[in-house]
Amino acid sequence: MPAGPEARQQAQVEGLTLLVADNKTGYFGVYLDDRPGYTKPHQAQVTRCGKLVYLGSFATAEEAALCVARS
Repeated sequence: MPAGPEARQQAQVEGLTLLVADNKTGYFGVYLDDRPGYTKPHQAQVTRCGKLVYLGSFATAEEAALCVARS
């Protein structure tokens, strides 16, 4: 999985937009689990048909945002 700037570049290559949001991570659908010890603290999740769908954990907010954009 591409990290930080590489994830933004990959989104551009794929014609995707990383949606910005007014939250700790700066991206829609990306949440930060800031408990100590997590190597992949950025959680990607979206709502589909009224249900919360967990997409995975990622090292960077950009990686998680790319996953959300791909979904």
